[in-house]
Amino acid sequence: MSSLKPIYPAFLLVCSFSLSVFGQWSAVDSGTTSNLNGAYLLDSGTGFVVGDTGTILKSTDSGSTWAPLASGTTTTLHSLYFFSPNEGVAVGDKGMILRTTDGGVGWQTVASGVTDALRSLSFSGATGICGGDSQTILYSTDSGASWQISQSGFFGGGFSGAQMLNASMGVVAGQNSIFQALYGNTTDGGASWSFLNFYFDGNEGGCNDVFFFDQTTGLVSGTVFDGRGALARTTDGGLNWSTTLYDQPIEGLAFPIDFSGFAVGSGGRIVHSTNRGITWADQTSGTSTNLHDIAFASDALTGIVVGDGGVILRTTDGGEPLPTPSPTPPEVTPTPTVTPTVSPTPTATPRPTPTPRSRPTPRPRPMPLR
Repeated sequence: MSSLKPIYPAFLLVCSFSLSVFGQWSAVDSGTTSNLNGAYLLDSGTGFVVGDTGTILKSTDSGSTWAPLASGTTTTLHSLYFFSPNEGVAVGDKGMILRTTDGGVGWQTVASGVTDALRSLSFSGATGICGGDSQTILYSTDSGASWQISQSGFFGGGFSGAQMLNASMGVVAGQNSIFQALYGNTTDGGASWSFLNFYFDGNEGGCNDVFFFDQTTGLVSGTVFDGRGALARTTDGGLNWSTTLYDQPIEGLAFPIDFSGFAVGSGGRIVHSTNRGITWADQTSGTSTNLHDIAFASDALTGIVVGDGGVILRTTDGGEPLPTPSPTPPEVTPTPTVTPTVSPTPTATPRPTPTPRSRPTPRPRPMPLR
């Protein structure tokens, strides 16, 4: 047994090192090998995923397990939005828009009026916007039951990112016809737009997703012309952008709470920001698969990521590694200390004071007779 004692602390240190290195993203079984392009997760624990060949998956346990839904199409789907566990909208290639009001049991086709691929979707209440190829933008005022065309038919470019900030203000992000990143905003619910083009630190490219905190401060993810990726941030409504470049494209963006945000991209990259996107730190995804979208519940802890080949990753702690435990030394049984027995100092017992014996009272002597 004594030979095992030196090994025990070393074993604990190895375990401690492992816990500190591996993050808390876990792969779950999607049941499909189709590429997955978009994800949405509600606080109720209901989640939906869309992908190639008309794939739609549903989860009712915050992404632990997934079941396929019959979409009624084999057309590639790119994005989705759900108002509740029952009501949602999905968009895809060839101008396809699908809508459900029964949790995905049935899907109805909604006329879009365009044939371009629709790639992004967002709502605030009943007001929504949808972005697509050829710089197409659609808008809806009835929770996606019908759509109007704001603009379409441009040569090249498109909008892969869209976000409604409130019922009137929204933003889109993508690329223009001459390979510049393109940002647009609306103040009338998507009916009309104004645009600004920019570069990723001097590089041509296009935006893949967008998230704004308010009218002035926001971020875009993107792909640079040479295959690198980018995260760019503005604090003046898109006039100026500060860019962080990556070795591969960055796609999906999510900020479930104001200061905590996530982005995913090619090569299994997941990055996390705790300061509104000013700086980013890598998390360990456990995969090298290209990742396309990320969705979180509003607690910023429970989230899902989707990617190529049916990959779905899940976290319940914001993707952070477990804290490193302090090594616990082996238990040592202490040797008992022998306390010497000390003989007590003898105490002299006082001798009892003798009680004087009573003496008989002398009897009077009789007087002699005379």
